Amino acid sequence: MTPEAESHPERGASQTALGAAGLRAAHLLLDNPPPIFEDQVALRLLDPGAEQAILDHSERFRTQGSRSIRCDVLARSRYAEDRLEEAVRRGVGQYVILGAGLDTFAHRQPAWAHDLQIVEVDHPASQADKLERLKRAGIEQPANLRYGAADLEADALVPVLEAAGLDRARPAFIACLGVLIYLSEGAADSIFAMAAAFTAGSELVFTFSRPDASTGRQPLPGSAAALMASLGEPWRTRFEPPLLANKLKAADFRSSSFLFAEDVTKRYLAGRTDDLRAPWRAVIADATV
Repeated sequence: MTPEAESHPERGASQTALGAAGLRAAHLLLDNPPPIFEDQVALRLLDPGAEQAILDHSERFRTQGSRSIRCDVLARSRYAEDRLEEAVRRGVGQYVILGAGLDTFAHRQPAWAHDLQIVEVDHPASQADKLERLKRAGIEQPANLRYGAADLEADALVPVLEAAGLDRARPAFIACLGVLIYLSEGAADSIFAMAAAFTAGSELVFTFSRPDASTGRQPLPGSAAALMASLGEPWRTRFEPPLLANKLKAADFRSSSFLFAEDVTKRYLAGRTDDLRAPWRAVIADATV
């Protein structure tokens, strides 16, 4: 299925998706081995000259702020794909990526994923941009990949997923990484309800941000929040973990767990010498049906 770029024409492709791909690429170019997350495809989707630009301006990626954001992007992707592998080994055969952006799993999928049905859902403008980048890089679409075009803030997801061939009577693994902070709480609730309605054995891995002293205020000039707002993608929704746990339980998830900064540090950063640090506000969540 080819996404229809004509839908929602008022919005362009996500700049944060492009930024996340750039951080995955920079990790392999600048950070010390071994990689936390190895994405060899991301660099091929960036603009021409991106590799040299990263190398020539490496100081931009060595600030503490850049290291923290990069660590968040790497850890959430690594955790989601680790959990996906476990889900596949217990028989889950469907993988949904909400707000897929420039995610590259389908284009570097390991042998254990070849029987997966993969559905990427994103805004049509972002999908059109990704398809153009894939074409430019000479990367073909895998046979097990389908696209579903949707505005996660406004559109009902069930019809989109069903049109892409997803079967809600079969278990699915759903990833929603770096997305909820840009949505309203109502849209987040809709995603939770949709995921919880899948059959037993399904799993949702997502990220969210905790409130801090800046929540509800105008973002400070030069801050990450101000940068996202200037790109037309302002931060909108944050959750307190205990309240979110209750929300997930009310949505009929059987269980939920959270990875905080200290958990990410123990799991992925022990022994590293490149000063990557997990940001305090970013949390990775796992909810099972």
